[in-house]
Amino acid sequence: MSALEVEDLRISLRGTVLVDGVSFAIRDGGRACLLGASGSGKTLIARAVVGQLPAGAVATGSVRVHGTEVLGVPTSKRPPGARPAMVFQDSAVALNPLVRVREQLAHPLRRRRALPRAEAFRAAARLGERVGLPAELLDAFPQELSGGQRQRACLALALACEARLLVADEPTTALDVVTQAQVLDVLGAETAAGAGTSVLFITHDFAVAAAVCRDAVVLDSGRVVERGPLREIFGKPQDPCTQVLVGAARAASLDGARGPRAPHAAEARQTAGPARDGRPFFELDRLSKAFPARSRAARGWSRPGPAPAAKQSALAATALHPTDLAIAPSERVGIVGVSGSGKTTLLRIMLGLEPGDHGSVRCDGRAVLPAGARELRWYRRRVQYVPQDPANTLDPRMEVRDLIAEPLVGLGHDGDREAAVLEALESVGLSRHHLARRRDELSGGQAQRVAIARAIVTRPDFLLADEPVSGLDLPNRERVVGLLARLADERGMGLLVVSHDLSVVASLCERALVLDAGRIVEDRPTPDLLSRPAHFRTRELLAAVPPLPV
Repeated sequence: MSALEVEDLRISLRGTVLVDGVSFAIRDGGRACLLGASGSGKTLIARAVVGQLPAGAVATGSVRVHGTEVLGVPTSKRPPGARPAMVFQDSAVALNPLVRVREQLAHPLRRRRALPRAEAFRAAARLGERVGLPAELLDAFPQELSGGQRQRACLALALACEARLLVADEPTTALDVVTQAQVLDVLGAETAAGAGTSVLFITHDFAVAAAVCRDAVVLDSGRVVERGPLREIFGKPQDPCTQVLVGAARAASLDGARGPRAPHAAEARQTAGPARDGRPFFELDRLSKAFPARSRAARGWSRPGPAPAAKQSALAATALHPTDLAIAPSERVGIVGVSGSGKTTLLRIMLGLEPGDHGSVRCDGRAVLPAGARELRWYRRRVQYVPQDPANTLDPRMEVRDLIAEPLVGLGHDGDREAAVLEALESVGLSRHHLARRRDELSGGQAQRVAIARAIVTRPDFLLADEPVSGLDLPNRERVVGLLARLADERGMGLLVVSHDLSVVASLCERALVLDAGRIVEDRPTPDLLSRPAHFRTRELLAAVPPLPV
């Protein structure tokens, strides 16, 4: 019996056909991946399998899980053997922000195994360990974790359901390459001979797909355009859509990023250091940040109520050790590091979204920290932000046109707002047809592009981007990387890019910083750092990059 059989699946939304006659099957204990560009229908197919199609969607055809017809049947009304577990693309939405991670992992364990509370918590800790989530983080709320840590919690939650079919929708997009390799190893172990778990893996990354699956189905505009062994598809793509995906995969590899196109302006400027043009644009002086230990066990405090202030201070988790950093106007700097190394914390402090404990941040000589929100209006005009999780930052009630126009309204833009919105939208690969859509009507990649359009619509002097292309398929990733490079060249706009994707940093940035446990351990020109890594963490990051299926 097949674990999953999809026959002639058609899905339409508001009269538009989004999935058109898709058929494929996965054998029991097998692994197959759906490959395709953003908006090709991959996620809709996954949601049909797990019974979570969006409201208003009309689906016909057949979806059978272990022989049971499930199309149109909510998960709660299916028999236990026909309930797949799912790892969602956006971990910030998949986890309940009001419930600690340990409780969320323990809930399915108690329901399925009838475990006592204490035993369920111990089992949750073992699950966390399997996916690389330390026990002390299980007492945190999801919003207290980094993006990579949240994604590992999502994988642990799916494994806790003990389902025979696991649907993984872009499960590694938010992860650094070291954690990604660990998660892929877990997925491989769960579907090894005798494990009994089948996997439907959804991705736009050929290298990641090759680490998990042998077979692939390539989608374009809701139709199957190619299917077969993954290595054969990559080696000899037949369909033009597949050829575009393969070309983008080669360009997005580290070897491709080191080619003639990268970095775009470093040779022209012949940079000599972060303050080459006089006063730096950004100056960080002894900037540091610590967070209280999350659990009483981690604090060594077991009595009711909070621990004494001195005890909490002594055992606080240091996210950023005292850091000095100078970045020149128009400079392009990349920050890389494993999940939880302090990358996003540093970025949020520089944006004025989070206070530092000590030290200062200055922009072009003016204080950013310490300062109040109302005092930073000038700063918002000069510096904009691309967030990691667009689902957390895009208002689900607003249309795309209003989402992109919002910064213009808030900062008092006097020009033609409609023209500025259209220019930004088209620059990130979307069209005017997307203007009336809302967040829930966008794919993950499209939502990320809207977030980028919001950031560039004000034409800032400097762009601070937290994983700006992590949710994009490879062709659109290359388009956005090229867009950011072109904007930086044409407008003299500086870039500070946080990314777990070393090829993004190699493509965009002339200078690279490696963070490890809240400390900058390397700060060198990007080509030099990639070719001659000095720190063990840099070498680990390079070694974990998955190879292309050649």
